[in-house]
Amino acid sequence: MMNLLSTLVLVSSLPLIQAQYNYNSAASSTTTAAASTTKAAAAVSGVHVVNAGPDFSYSPSSLNVAVGEKVEFHFFPPEHSVVEASFGNPCHPTNGTGFFSGFVTTSQESKAMVFTVTVNDTNPIWFYCGVPTHCQAGMVGVINPPSSGPNTLDAFKSAAAKASDSTVPANVAGGVFGTASKGTSSSSSGSATTSASPSATPNAASTMRVAGEISALMLLGLFMI
Repeated sequence: MMNLLSTLVLVSSLPLIQAQYNYNSAASSTTTAAASTTKAAAAVSGVHVVNAGPDFSYSPSSLNVAVGEKVEFHFFPPEHSVVEASFGNPCHPTNGTGFFSGFVTTSQESKAMVFTVTVNDTNPIWFYCGVPTHCQAGMVGVINPPSSGPNTLDAFKSAAAKASDSTVPANVAGGVFGTASKGTSSSSSGSATTSASPSATPNAASTMRVAGEISALMLLGLFMI
């Protein structure tokens, strides 16, 4: 009688063991997915994205970028550009040393044509949109703004609003056009983490609950014999 009881208990426990194994496998899958996400984010680290438009603004309009890192300008409809300027002369290009994307016309966000600039030092880099009236409307920005002093983004924007006109260089310079970097740390992390965890864990929990109910019924039937 005791051997029969031991056998039944052992058999009824097998689903529990299997469920526990599946639960551990699910946890392992989540960890692996998170690790893959970290690697994906690392692959695009050092690339900062600035959206030009769709209104008269850059987003973000102020950012800190380390030496050697890159800034990708993504253009939105209908037409925008990015031009490097000096703080004291907004809406006008620097004297032959800055970058200029040219005018980019698009009907939607242009990920196939982004303008990438490499930051070579930590000096402030002021920029504006060269499309007529855009700079005066507040479409300006800065890379590595000063940590103190009067040269602030608000002061640059205020001076730009008073500029009588906007000018641009004759040719595209100071950067390269190409496709957008694949993935970002935020989008990659969200999709990879949530896809692995919710689907696996509830299935394992359901299996363990059903297995426990079956075991209880089998033992109850045994003692009723």
